[in-house]
Amino acid sequence: MATIVRLKNVVHAGALVLLLPALCSCSFFDPKIVKVCEAVLQQRLRSPSGYERIEIVSSETKMDREAFSKHVGRIDLPTSYFTSKMQAFDSGRLRPMVFTLLISYDAPNAYGTPVRGIASCEYVGSYTDDSHASEYTVSLDGQTQTQWLIERIKAASN
Repeated sequence: MATIVRLKNVVHAGALVLLLPALCSCSFFDPKIVKVCEAVLQQRLRSPSGYERIEIVSSETKMDREAFSKHVGRIDLPTSYFTSKMQAFDSGRLRPMVFTLLISYDAPNAYGTPVRGIASCEYVGSYTDDSHASEYTVSLDGQTQTQWLIERIKAASN
């Protein structure tokens, strides 16, 4: 009986050893910012199904007042919005962070040949986490999703 129990434990351990690398390579364990940035990146690829992540390097930087002012000021909203955001920053209610990912990946080009690429994804969060990151709040290689879609529409109409 003890031999059967040991054999079951060995089988379970062996299955775990085989499954662990597969689980670690999937996006189930990735932070939200990684999932969002990779989703945006894959939407912009010619062949998204061939996407393969090579490496992701992430960094977080606290925004100073000047950088936050520029970030809020680039949004075309009323002056009262800008003023309220700056007051919230000055009082400490907002602690904006810049989350940056450098994604190294392989993806097929137009001829089906895998090509290595690097994309930079950035998210500015009003607080110290990336919980509000979405496909429309990140920028990939300097373009938001909205900017990219507008560019595609303009290119298609020419």
